[in-house]
Amino acid sequence: MAPEFNYPTEIKGTRKLYSLLKGLKNPLLVITGNHDIAGDNYCIKDSLTNKNFIFSQDKEFTEYILKQNHKNYYKSEIQSITLGKYLGNGLLTNNGKDWLKQRRLIQPGFSKTKIINLVSIMEEEIDKAFQSFKPEQDLDLYDFFHKLAFNIVAKTLFSSDIDENRVKELGKIITEVQEVFAKEVRLPFYSKILKMFGVLDKTLEKSERAKAIIQGVLDKRRSSGEEKNDLLDMLIQTRYEDTQLPMSDEQLVDEMLILFIAGHETTANALSFIFFEIGQNPEAEEKLRKEITEENEMVFTSDSLMKKSFTSNIIKESMRLHSPAWAIDRQALENDSFKEYSWPKDTLIILYITGLHRNPKYWKDPNSFIPERFDDENAKNFAYYPFGAGPRLCIGEHFAMMEMALIIRKFYKKFSFISYQKELEKKALVTLRPTSLKGKLITI
Repeated sequence: MAPEFNYPTEIKGTRKLYSLLKGLKNPLLVITGNHDIAGDNYCIKDSLTNKNFIFSQDKEFTEYILKQNHKNYYKSEIQSITLGKYLGNGLLTNNGKDWLKQRRLIQPGFSKTKIINLVSIMEEEIDKAFQSFKPEQDLDLYDFFHKLAFNIVAKTLFSSDIDENRVKELGKIITEVQEVFAKEVRLPFYSKILKMFGVLDKTLEKSERAKAIIQGVLDKRRSSGEEKNDLLDMLIQTRYEDTQLPMSDEQLVDEMLILFIAGHETTANALSFIFFEIGQNPEAEEKLRKEITEENEMVFTSDSLMKKSFTSNIIKESMRLHSPAWAIDRQALENDSFKEYSWPKDTLIILYITGLHRNPKYWKDPNSFIPERFDDENAKNFAYYPFGAGPRLCIGEHFAMMEMALIIRKFYKKFSFISYQKELEKKALVTLRPTSLKGKLITI
């Protein structure tokens, strides 16, 4: 009798055991290796949890899941339940009608018009941060960008000054939560050990502390009685269409926490990778400086920052090579099929964006840094999804692109950076991040 479902090539035996064990520490190495063995689509059946996983670095399959048949797919339990218990029920972890309702409420705060109005606030924060630079200074740009990006989110979206110690505390909590979450997801049996030793309870306490810090921002706004005309005001004042009720404080804090995390972490990680690549490619740095000079007094205007440019090409190419959103997960609501493959409901789909972005089927010289490739008039059809795709396309894409372009141009107008690292050690948690980016600042 023919099997009911036709999965892609299955990873079995010692390779499967290797994948489950090594995948905790270095999932990129493992998943890339499995694709090298099995092709652009493969599956792993986890007998411990009785879950089936399909991994893909295929463009058509990715578009089918994220676009053509997106209604049959929710964010998986990995995010909606496991990550959700730490970060709450915000846009990142929510699903279905609740997600759509929240998305519609928050979307207007990220319109191009709103973002353009934020350039002057971004500039102020960037200039203030750069004023601390000293000639020939040694620094870790990874740490620097995390602090800067966090302050930009606080000021632009929530018009809030957050104490530097709170910024550090939140950053530490976010990292620790992600590390525990990664262990829970990649070694499910290990979560019992984590629970036994109280690690999960301590992590939940830390996430409650993060929410308390965000609640403090909300309380401060309410008690001030000020109207700032920012995203926070919009979230406080907005009403649901069906009930005409405002968001609860719990929902407000969840959304703010997700926006703080997503708004600073992915940008800081991406900037670290971008500056590393510029430092390794002197010709690209020279071309960037030439563009900054040629843009003259328009260089920091929203029109210049948001148009197609060599600056935007550098950002795109670096995010191709090092996409902070290194994988996208979905869970099938009903049985489904694509081309020769078929799978049952509840199958977990892992769209491996890192592999897709370096797949030689779609990219010439896939491991080389070539910003000019995005000059191609067909670039919009590339196998390229650093911000996702479909209805769940990242809400902050335009915000992030403009912020990164502004930071890059502000920096390279006055400074250069010589990295002490010729290779970056990467850590794949919820996002892909470098562990550091140490080097020397040069004033030009």
